[in-house]
Amino acid sequence: MGGVYEEFQRELKSLALKCADNPRRELLSLYLMALEREELVSVGYREDMMVQRLDRMPIDAPVRELIHHALVWAWKDEEMHAIYIRGAILKMGDSLLSFRAFVRQMAGAIGGWASSVRQHVHWRQAPFSRFIATLVTWAGIISGQIPKDVREHLRYRPFREFCLFNVDAEKTAELCWGRIIEMAGTQKDLPPNLVDDFRRVKSDEDRHCRIFQILADALDAQDRLAPGESADSLAARIGEVGEYFLPRSRRKMRSSLNKLGSGGDVHVAAGKTASEKRVVFRRLLEECGFEEQLRERARETGKEINGLRVAIKATFMLGYHRKDRSTMTDPDLLDELGAFLAERGCADVAVIEGRNIYDRFYANRSVGNVARYLGIQSPHFRIVDASEEQVEHSYFRGMGQYTVARTWKDADFRISFSKMRSHPIEIALLTVGNLEWIGARCDEFIFVERQAHRETAVMMLIDEFQPHFALLDAYENAPDGLIGVMGCPRPKHPLRIYAGADALAVDQVAARHMGIKDPRDSSVLRAACHWFGDFSREVNVVGIDEPVTGWRGPYYSELSTLLSLFAFPVYVLGSGRGALFVPEMDEEAFPPLQREKASLRISRWSIRVLLGLRHSK
Repeated sequence: MGGVYEEFQRELKSLALKCADNPRRELLSLYLMALEREELVSVGYREDMMVQRLDRMPIDAPVRELIHHALVWAWKDEEMHAIYIRGAILKMGDSLLSFRAFVRQMAGAIGGWASSVRQHVHWRQAPFSRFIATLVTWAGIISGQIPKDVREHLRYRPFREFCLFNVDAEKTAELCWGRIIEMAGTQKDLPPNLVDDFRRVKSDEDRHCRIFQILADALDAQDRLAPGESADSLAARIGEVGEYFLPRSRRKMRSSLNKLGSGGDVHVAAGKTASEKRVVFRRLLEECGFEEQLRERARETGKEINGLRVAIKATFMLGYHRKDRSTMTDPDLLDELGAFLAERGCADVAVIEGRNIYDRFYANRSVGNVARYLGIQSPHFRIVDASEEQVEHSYFRGMGQYTVARTWKDADFRISFSKMRSHPIEIALLTVGNLEWIGARCDEFIFVERQAHRETAVMMLIDEFQPHFALLDAYENAPDGLIGVMGCPRPKHPLRIYAGADALAVDQVAARHMGIKDPRDSSVLRAACHWFGDFSREVNVVGIDEPVTGWRGPYYSELSTLLSLFAFPVYVLGSGRGALFVPEMDEEAFPPLQREKASLRISRWSIRVLLGLRHSK
């Protein structure tokens, strides 16, 4: 063990002695310590910094890709750990403790930024950043926050030295989480799954330690590949730790079973008039390989097509008034899909949706009620409320998501049928993001006490319960602008429908048609790239391959761009847990649960006017 590890051992022993008569105090101190450390490395391992460093190293592209992907996985793990432990602290409801948590997290972020700049950036590359980072580092040294054994590592050295330092650092993290697990076992009031999650974090830290040791062993002092090493030998050793640390092209098991990131054909059908949408959609289903995918799943499951259980994840729970049809998958297209499946013999077809935050403020917001109100009914399918049939599930990877809708879990063939729509944070919310309400309610992953990022929760669902086909409704009433996902008084009519076996490929093509230069600007699509493979795989567009005329994303003007930049923090911290940001609801169908106070009514009206959350008269 190195000096960093030994110093941390002494720190833990000192804390244990200080809190010998108060185990709860020790546990909370460990929580804060872990939060600061996890935030520090989640910033220090960030992808943009690692990419810059790797680009300067004298290694070939396959080796660079291997190291890059392994580090990305470690980085995403550390982000998950930081948000999880912060959420655990905030859910305790102690205001002073919450304040201390935010201070420690901020300190970790600043320390992570400063250390990464000093470790990976030369003075000549970024003199101002180096100067600020040096000031921060010296402030930490003077205040005693940076141990002596750490100081020597906070300067530009070979990447191999950085890896060796992090071997020691990851061991200290594992030691910290081990003590947290031990102390948490003495507290009977903690949630039952908390200790299990802590064990998962501890295992993650062990894997990170092994990854950094492998990388250190593979490099020499000049940051070249060590003698006797090759991309294949490095990949083999990384794969022993976990195949998710490898790029998709080198994975052999789980990723080969998931279509996301596989690329292939994306069919884009276009019509000329609104009246022919059923004809256009039917032709698309017949030509896009949809029936072949059904037959393939029947072979894989050992069933006949007529025995397949089919689940269609549509979107319509953001619907608020019949006058605005932009928030929903077109009911006619859902009915046509149901009819197509029925003709192939599929008798068990479910359209599934989950409740959203509107039911906190308005009555009659069950999935069944909203579906009937919006006219989503058909003899070819049944409506399922995902919120009413959540069952426990132990996910292979990720944290904070513990359940899944039974119908989606048990389905033999899963379809994501979303709507083309703009989003102030994601830029576009398409077929991948459409799956967020299949597990726990999405508002559990939005507000400040969340224990997982929203995109992580979505990826966990897709990883275990993938969509086998993706459809995107962009025919009529496609909502664009700043906040199209919540409603649009003047939606676009692109007269298009997208289809493909790979939902990520479908979203890639649709995003490009919406004017998005890099789909990874969307956090959901960027997370999908990290989990399932980048957009580097070949995607072939069959049909129209042109931008949607007149489409306005959330950055279409200076004001819209400014509002988009503040959308997430304002919604999380200043929306009254979503109470202020609701559209002009049809209150005859969905009456308020409580009488609106004048201040709330005025605030809602002002936001609706500012953001365009009002239906056309």
